[in-house]
Amino acid sequence: MQSDKLYPWLCDFHVHVGERIGGYKLRDDFAALDSMAKKHGIAVIGAFVTEEAGLSLTDKYRRMQDDASKHFSGHVHWHLTPITASVDEVYPLVEEGCDLKFYTTYKQAGLYSSYERIGRWMQDLSGFKPRILVHCEDNAIVEESSARHPFNTPFDHTLRRPEQAEVLAVERVLDLAVKHAYPVHIVHVSAPQAALLIKEAKTANPDITCETAPHYLIYNEDRLKGDNAHRWLCSPPFRSEQSRGPLVELLQDGVFDILASDHCAFTKEDKDRFRDRPEQVPCGIPGLESLFNSIYRKLVLKGAISLERLVDLCCLRPAGLMRTVARPEWTLNQLLGKEMDYE
Repeated sequence: MQSDKLYPWLCDFHVHVGERIGGYKLRDDFAALDSMAKKHGIAVIGAFVTEEAGLSLTDKYRRMQDDASKHFSGHVHWHLTPITASVDEVYPLVEEGCDLKFYTTYKQAGLYSSYERIGRWMQDLSGFKPRILVHCEDNAIVEESSARHPFNTPFDHTLRRPEQAEVLAVERVLDLAVKHAYPVHIVHVSAPQAALLIKEAKTANPDITCETAPHYLIYNEDRLKGDNAHRWLCSPPFRSEQSRGPLVELLQDGVFDILASDHCAFTKEDKDRFRDRPEQVPCGIPGLESLFNSIYRKLVLKGAISLERLVDLCCLRPAGLMRTVARPEWTLNQLLGKEMDYE
């Protein structure tokens, strides 16, 4: 391995920054993100703008644009989540290059979109077809499973949000994507069966893409046991080892278009405040700073995938999705940041 060989910028398609989620301010603003990105070779991110009460989607987007332009030196591609915004309001924003993000769960948080609503958006935007990202967990299954399994320990999260919820939601969203010939991106795939459905659907609609995150490839549900397990709560939750292994095999088979971190970091103080009440723990974990390094150390060095494949998944392909270019400017040592750690 040539120590002076240059590799492309890292491009993380899935980064939560500068917002409040579940009533909690995210740990990282754009200034913090800029420092982190420079240290770990990240030049392009996909950031989310979620409409909130008392502020139009357009106004919030402009505020976050301004914040990013002042404090982040890299390129930002924007994913917008309309709650009450109309198509007429959204259309000028997608013409600027934004895409959309919907959730098939989180009804209590006000983020939920029915499959019918997502289908209507596809119809209403059929003349332009901006990409739609979807967080796929079927809300009815999540509510039914949650009713059967009290949230007493972090591990209960795996029972309350089972793989079946992800698989059904992915199937329903893929049906819509094929029906409307619409470009859809399935975020943070954690269930092997869901990945296989995506692989099959791509034959009918090549504009379907998907991602998985390093934590689903590296950890299994045992991470939600023991000390500080509450700090690792995220949705979808970590899966069984019987699912994690096949997910790595599907990565090797080329099912996933990109790797993305789903960086959604809260402070340890906010996480620890509810260590004995896991249902109230802010749900999300950091990952941007370890996106490349964690897979390099856990999969590349063990021969599971090649370095070239990792560069494709973390640099070249996500740059293409965000309509930018990942230029070769970093040595391998510069790209290798810290391993995933939330202790």
